[in-house]
Amino acid sequence: AQAILAQVAAISGHQPGHPCKGLDLQTRASRAMPAFTRILHNMVINQKHHDIKYNPEDYAAAGGELLVLTMIISWIVTYLFNPAVIESNELKSRVGYNNLCVGWDSAPARYIAAPMFAVIIFIESRYSQLDFWRCQLDETATRRQKQAVMAANLFNALSWFGSIGIFSIYAEEWPAGHTGSFVQLVVFGYIAFLMNFVETDVKYHPRGSHLFCGIFGVICILFGACAIKQMVTYDPITKTRGPVPWQIMMFLDYGYFACMGLQGFMRPAAPSLTADYKLASDDDFTIVPSMSSA
Repeated sequence: AQAILAQVAAISGHQPGHPCKGLDLQTRASRAMPAFTRILHNMVINQKHHDIKYNPEDYAAAGGELLVLTMIISWIVTYLFNPAVIESNELKSRVGYNNLCVGWDSAPARYIAAPMFAVIIFIESRYSQLDFWRCQLDETATRRQKQAVMAANLFNALSWFGSIGIFSIYAEEWPAGHTGSFVQLVVFGYIAFLMNFVETDVKYHPRGSHLFCGIFGVICILFGACAIKQMVTYDPITKTRGPVPWQIMMFLDYGYFACMGLQGFMRPAAPSLTADYKLASDDDFTIVPSMSSA
C-alpha cells in the first residue's frame, strides 16, 4: 500500500515527508476538472461551512470553455441546416475566408448560440468583478495598481455587455457594426488580461509569459486594425475587398483564438477569494435568533 501511495504521490508531484512540495491529490484532481465544474464544486463543498471560495481564473476559463462549446454546436447546426452560408456570406466577401464566428451568424444556429453567449457574458463579467475585488483586498497593491485594475475590469465588463451586438447586429445587414462588436471585445479583453501582470509581483509570472503578452498584443492590435480596414474599404458594388490579403487576416484571426486558448497557461498565479455568508435583516424582514447559528 505504501508503494502504491508513493507512486501516486510521485505522479502528483507530492513527495512523502515533504508536505510543502507539490500539490495534494485533492487539489490536483480539482484542477483537472473543467473550470465550470470547479466553480460548482467549490460552491457546493463549502456551503456547509457558510463560506464559498471564488477563484477568478476559474470564471475566465469557464467562459472560454463555454465559448468553444458554443462554436462547436453552432458550426454543427449550421453545417446540417444552413450549409449555404458557409459557402457565401457577407464577412467572407469582405475578408476572404470564414471567420470562426460565421458558424453562429445565421439561423438556426443563432437561436442556440445567443442564449449560450448570454451565459458567457455573465461569467466573464463575474470574473471582472472578482478580479477587481481581489486587487482591492491586496494590501501590497499600490493605489495606481488598484485604479488601473478597476478601470480595466470595468471596461472589460462593459465590452462583454457590448459584445451582444454580435447577435443583435446581423452581419448581412451591417457587417461593419457586427464586426465592430467583436473587435472591441478583442481589444478590451487583452487589456484586462494584461492587468493581471500589473497587479501581481513578477515572481508569480510564468516563464515566457512576457513574450506571450507581446505576441498576443501585436496580434490583437493588428487583427483589430486590419478587420476595420477591410470593412471600411470594401466596395459592395464591385465586390472588391480591401488591401489586406486574406491569408494575413486569417492568420491574425485564428492566431487570436490560439492565444485565447493559451492565455490560461500564461496568467500569473494569484490568490482566490473567500466570502462568508449569513442571514441578515433588511427593510422588510427581521432575523430571529432561531433562524441563524451565526
